[in-house]
Amino acid sequence: MDRTKWFSDAGYGIFVHWTTKSLPEKGEKKSHAQAILDFDVEAFTSQIINTGAKFLFFTITHSDVFVPFPLPELEELVPGYTSKRDLLGEIADRLEGHGIKLMVYFNGDGQTSPEWRALFDNENVCEKKAEYCYKITSAISKKYGKKINGWWIDCCYEPGICGGRGLCYDYERYAEALRSGNPDSIVAFNFRGVEPWGSEWGRGIADYQAGEENDLTFYPNGRFSGEGGTQWFALCWMDDFWVHEKEGTPRPVHSNEKVLNYIKKVKSNGGVFAYNVSPYQEGHISKETYNQLLWLKENGVAD
Repeated sequence: MDRTKWFSDAGYGIFVHWTTKSLPEKGEKKSHAQAILDFDVEAFTSQIINTGAKFLFFTITHSDVFVPFPLPELEELVPGYTSKRDLLGEIADRLEGHGIKLMVYFNGDGQTSPEWRALFDNENVCEKKAEYCYKITSAISKKYGKKINGWWIDCCYEPGICGGRGLCYDYERYAEALRSGNPDSIVAFNFRGVEPWGSEWGRGIADYQAGEENDLTFYPNGRFSGEGGTQWFALCWMDDFWVHEKEGTPRPVHSNEKVLNYIKKVKSNGGVFAYNVSPYQEGHISKETYNQLLWLKENGVAD
């Protein structure tokens, strides 16, 4: 079953790190609960649509497990970590009407969620974290069904990185949970971070490599040259370092020409690239980054 055919055909999309740490463009930083309620879906999705991106990854947890939608299964475990507004559903509905597939980022570590960490934060009961992650992601998958087309799972690291907490997971069970609401959903587990890709974990389980990198330096040797023989994919931060959590304006770190040439070469060799942007807390992308995205579209990056 070739779940990634549509992903390969797309070739180019946007990855968004909008989190509890995101700062506003103007005024005081709001609580994440209030930021979810005030998030400007129309402005945000209009920018995404105008870039010509074929898919969008949206962070639903990051260093915190606060999700931007109602989820009783999480609320029962850690009250106060969900939202009454279904922000993710609104984004999905808006993008679906424009043929843009929604994918999501999930991190079950919850480094800054003490109540969540208290459920499992003992190396002797690390398997509990895995069970909670299966439960929560399965509930999310069933809630949204075919509105979620893919998952990018963080903190699956090998021994020596982040305490080797990724060893807690049974990846077959994890993939089954992620696909419980949509059997066609594609999944990736971030095993190696920014190190050179080559992990054999997840062979036959993951559909595409996580492909996290800090610069435009990696290229595919064919469509299925990703780690474990998966669809080749690269994700790179392109303005602020993943999240807009420092004062100032997010600006592109690479020239227009460098980005365009990189993406075209990746696509021509069977790979897929995601341009990571770090929106303001209000939800919109900075003018400087948005202008680069528009320039890329005008010069054929989405063709």
